[in-house]
Amino acid sequence: MPSDPSGIISAFLTAGSLPLSRSVSRVQTMLNRADYDAADLAEHLRMDSTLAAKVMSVANSAFFSRQPCLNTDEAVNRLGTVQLTRIFAQVLAGAALMTPLKAYNLTADAMWRRSVFAAVGSELAARRKGDEGSSAYMVGLLHQIGMLVVNTHWQKSADAVPLVRVNFEQEYAADERRLCGFDQATLGAELLRQLSFPEEVNRIVAGQYRPISEPTAQLLYLGRYARASAFDGPPPDLDPEVRRNFDLGSAGRLEAFVADTRQEAQHRIQRN
Repeated sequence: MPSDPSGIISAFLTAGSLPLSRSVSRVQTMLNRADYDAADLAEHLRMDSTLAAKVMSVANSAFFSRQPCLNTDEAVNRLGTVQLTRIFAQVLAGAALMTPLKAYNLTADAMWRRSVFAAVGSELAARRKGDEGSSAYMVGLLHQIGMLVVNTHWQKSADAVPLVRVNFEQEYAADERRLCGFDQATLGAELLRQLSFPEEVNRIVAGQYRPISEPTAQLLYLGRYARASAFDGPPPDLDPEVRRNFDLGSAGRLEAFVADTRQEAQHRIQRN
């Protein structure tokens, strides 16, 4: 097994363990450049039916469309980089979480729900700061994608005992490091890096088990907190600095934030 995250992820992608076409990776590479050519991007979109269908669906939604969007060229111009990157993240998460993660005793549906809850929690936290939340949503949606890599290694191991979740702060990290040499956060960030996601996204995913000092990392922390509240039982007391920064000092405000996350996440899961 390679001894560094880059080698592990390169081998993972080379083996075809992530069910994505080459066109999808190329699309994200282009989106990461400020000067991408819209016509070239549309051409690559047409090469992947899943991504193209999702882009056309969003472009023709009530939020974006006053008149029908007839082709991917129009859709690219209508949506812009932020929305296209968010759509790519949704397609990536959907593809990655199609199969159960037996290493964690989680079904595919359970993983998808957990990801959406974290994404919505991160997004709602961003809105409390006056941000529209697209980047936060994307980070929340993809923050556990490294578990797919760990699960692949677990399936090949001789002693395939399910991994143990220790607590909210570290989750399965101890067993992941024993199995792969790295936790899922490190591997997930490297996977996103090799798929050309923005560096800020990769950095926040990589640091999800480290002390939370910067505001962008605190958004994912709140997303994880909302997800843990819904699926893992009561998490520990919220970090005092996060309470102050997001005006969640009272128990009632924190409970309302978690309840709002649950309601919106369930709505989006039903809609999709």
